[in-house]
Amino acid sequence: MKQTTLKGHFLLAMPSMGDERFERSVIYMMAHEEEGAMGFIVNQPTQGITLGDIGMDLPASVGQTGLKNIPVFVGGPVEGEHGFILHSADYPPQNPIVQEETLVGVTQSLEILIDAAQSRGPQHMRLLLGYTGWGPGQLEGEIQENAWLTCPATLEDIFTPQPHTLYEACIQRLGIDLALLSHEGGEA
Repeated sequence: MKQTTLKGHFLLAMPSMGDERFERSVIYMMAHEEEGAMGFIVNQPTQGITLGDIGMDLPASVGQTGLKNIPVFVGGPVEGEHGFILHSADYPPQNPIVQEETLVGVTQSLEILIDAAQSRGPQHMRLLLGYTGWGPGQLEGEIQENAWLTCPATLEDIFTPQPHTLYEACIQRLGIDLALLSHEGGEA
């Protein structure tokens, strides 16, 4: 039986999850296969950290522009010391991490910042530290245990200028009152 993929969807953390790293998080799923899943939290900016603050040697063409003031987001607890750049699919990355077509691309190449400094970059991009990841069957088990809701993702939501309201907007779009949700999962 073919697995239903969540690639290109959001995962919304249920209030009963119990893992504060994911509290009220919205995760954009980049990959979801039998081998596992990978995504990025897109609604948790760091506490005032910008590209210029993260201690990397920026090329002068980037460091002398407003790009150094782009906020950095928490992408997830896996490899939290590694930076990723989530960007709209209108930009062809030099070293893509996920090859398949999605609403967005992700890269770790500084070329995207250099291109953005020269007005050749993507229309949208978000800087993230870390990612979320699941081993084979792990995410499916968490969904069955009622840890996550799923919701279709849009480009506008992924790069919203109001990330703090994204969780509520997605929940509202689903027509759900979180106060009425059961903390227990089940099988139909």
